[in-house]
Amino acid sequence: MTSDPLEKFYIQFQRFVENNPNVISAARAASQIPESAKAVIILSPLSLQHIFGREWVSKSYKKTIVERPERLLASSMGIAAAITMYPALFSLKSSNDRMGSLISPHVTKVHGENWPREVVRLCQDADIKLANGEIEVPKNWNAGDIYLSSKTIRALCGTIGAVETGVDTIFSGPSIEQISNRAFVAIRPPGHHCHVATPSGFCLLNNVHVAIEYAHDKYDVTHAVILDFDLHHGDGSQDICWKRAGFKPDDDDDGDNSNSNKNNNNNNNNHNTQSSESNKYDDFGKKFAEFPKVGYFSMHDINSFPTESGYATKENIKNASTCIMNSHDLNIWNVHLSPWSNEEEFMKLYRSKYRTLFAKADEFFKTAKQEMTNLNKPFKGLVVISAGFDASEYEQHSMQRHSVNLPTEFYTIFTKDALKLAQMHCQGKVLSLMEGGYSDKAITSGVFAHLIGLQNQDWIKEWGSEQVVKEISRGCKPNWNPYKTKRSKDVIRIWAEEVIKLGRAMIPDFEEVIFKENHKSQPQVVKKLEGTIAQRVTRNKTHSHDTVKEKPPRRLKQEVPFLKQEFSSDDEEEDEDYVYDEALNRTFNQTVEDITIDDISRHLETLEIIQSEDEDEPARSKPQRTSSSSSHKYKIPTSSTTKHLRYSSQQQQQQQPTQTYDDTDISMISHVSTRPKHTTRSGSRW
Repeated sequence: MTSDPLEKFYIQFQRFVENNPNVISAARAASQIPESAKAVIILSPLSLQHIFGREWVSKSYKKTIVERPERLLASSMGIAAAITMYPALFSLKSSNDRMGSLISPHVTKVHGENWPREVVRLCQDADIKLANGEIEVPKNWNAGDIYLSSKTIRALCGTIGAVETGVDTIFSGPSIEQISNRAFVAIRPPGHHCHVATPSGFCLLNNVHVAIEYAHDKYDVTHAVILDFDLHHGDGSQDICWKRAGFKPDDDDDGDNSNSNKNNNNNNNNHNTQSSESNKYDDFGKKFAEFPKVGYFSMHDINSFPTESGYATKENIKNASTCIMNSHDLNIWNVHLSPWSNEEEFMKLYRSKYRTLFAKADEFFKTAKQEMTNLNKPFKGLVVISAGFDASEYEQHSMQRHSVNLPTEFYTIFTKDALKLAQMHCQGKVLSLMEGGYSDKAITSGVFAHLIGLQNQDWIKEWGSEQVVKEISRGCKPNWNPYKTKRSKDVIRIWAEEVIKLGRAMIPDFEEVIFKENHKSQPQVVKKLEGTIAQRVTRNKTHSHDTVKEKPPRRLKQEVPFLKQEFSSDDEEEDEDYVYDEALNRTFNQTVEDITIDDISRHLETLEIIQSEDEDEPARSKPQRTSSSSSHKYKIPTSSTTKHLRYSSQQQQQQQPTQTYDDTDISMISHVSTRPKHTTRSGSRW
């Protein structure tokens, strides 16, 4: 690996620019956008280390194991697609050298002292069991969902490190102009099914709650909202909210150890003794709720895991339907997905049903601000997205066994609404952590649309077409090769191959963990450059497990199956049925050409801090603004356009009407009138 883990990516991006020279003009024009207006993408190479090690099972069984390292490769395809559209609006970071700790305070406050240590012990013992052809997880676990190895420890520590990096990115920096408000962290395994001390549905640690605890410990975040759009109910995330409200978890065997440890470390002085006494569980299993306070707001399929008919308990179904606000220190709201037949019908559902989550989250933040004012304490908020893409229209039908899903554009619309919520209450701070999504197409298209929304840009319908998604997803094949021949006017395939090359170059570890032996490494190095993606453009072997021979395949017990089927690769289809779609290629090319810098400027201006007119926030909770940064809006040249993929002068001249901003994106906040308060933060030229 090179000293810079992103070096190969930047080499490939430089080639992308050379192949598409008009990108550079757009990048230069957009360079005046300050760092604070850019979204940061955090890569987690160490997350690849969590690998299924039961080599003695049948090939058909292996296909049911869909929580796999290749999920990160699929997410990289979506990231690369977004970057090619808006290279100046994203910064890329790798957390390859950051190892978090499973026994750090922000982990043990969520999961107790015992559970993280138990995970480590089980992982350390796993390799010997696997070598002997034995199931490596405890008998009471669902062995069809969860697997372990000694490398899982490294993966979990890497995931914690990536989460910490994401939080640090949106809260700290040399100056306010260099702090980005929005970050997406591509990690695995997911976390929202993990309870205080019980793993479930692929999840071993609850990543969103660990992130919130870290944000509280290091940056004094007092209140956080979790917005969960994964297909499945985040039962673990919700359960931990009950713990945060002071209720004793059913699976917590730590008791009051955390409190007693604190007291012991402080010599059991009177203050701590009183604190311990006042915070013991009462006869009903409730104690004082401590900070940070967290609200959980989820939309999911009530008929899928963990509430699938035939497997779900009455308790699980109740939990996935809980709605309670501002009572007993709880703020939980669940909305169930409904079927839809066309785009108009879906948008009616979204506006009338799914946007309820934002109204409830807004209510949570308003109440929290008032309570903190009454306590004469500062309020500091954070919006966290549990970004699962398994509800996508492109997810495998065997995962979506109950005929409900979401159109790709949803991930843009929902994310833009989350931005508005964050602007009103959290100084625009949004942290998104990847959860589910198990087919290449679902992850690739979902991440693409989510990132477009994270920069408040509009989703273009053609970007989510079947052909476009299929072409990008080809890059998820371990032994992918470019087409030998391409039509000169086949813009989609030309663009998709650029995306694939960028995505496969993002994490060097892909070569060792995923790619086949015939994959050729990217050559030589270039001068290391500082700055974001747009700024930089100006200037073998497969890891294989030893198979334990003469061990018969074992029947694995699945008490509550997360999946009950085999998954085939999205990309096993032959290309014989390919038909060149001239109209789609022409339209696709025009949409790319018409992303003007003026559009970028206008949409970014809407990301300035919004405060409701009926709120009079205390001065201490408002952001500190310098006089030099409060008198202008972003001033960005409008003469350049991102004409990435021109293929004929005639089509270059065809223009679509400039898209107008849809102000309904902020209408989800009930009974609130808002007005934008724009602030300019100067960005350095390059």
